[in-house]
Amino acid sequence: MKTKVLVGLSILFAVIIINSCENKQATPPVTPVVISNSCDTTNLTYSSGTNTMKAIIDVQCGSGLTSCHSPGSISGYDYTRFPTIYANYQNGWLYSTIFQGTPNAMPKVAQPGWGDPCILAKFKAWINRGCPQ
Repeated sequence: MKTKVLVGLSILFAVIIINSCENKQATPPVTPVVISNSCDTTNLTYSSGTNTMKAIIDVQCGSGLTSCHSPGSISGYDYTRFPTIYANYQNGWLYSTIFQGTPNAMPKVAQPGWGDPCILAKFKAWINRGCPQ
């Protein structure tokens, strides 16, 4: 009887360990994003070229304000600089927080404009392209 209990507990422990070690990083699907003719999701970059994300990030993420993602903000992520945004792209947080609601659900409902399907389409297209600078 003791042996069965020990074997059962060992198996349960092994399942918990294996399950907790899975790579749970969100991987964005690589699908074309089409919203409307007036929403250009092609050739998006952070700040070079004509179709950029910087202005959207400054407004939507608070980096142009003293809120969510400005230097010294409560979030701890300074989105006034591309390297910080890119690091969050690389670790999966940028996609998962905007589109999957994990680990800290975004967008914050208090921020006007997040309901705009074009803004979300631009974020998805930019992330799908690897967040080019």
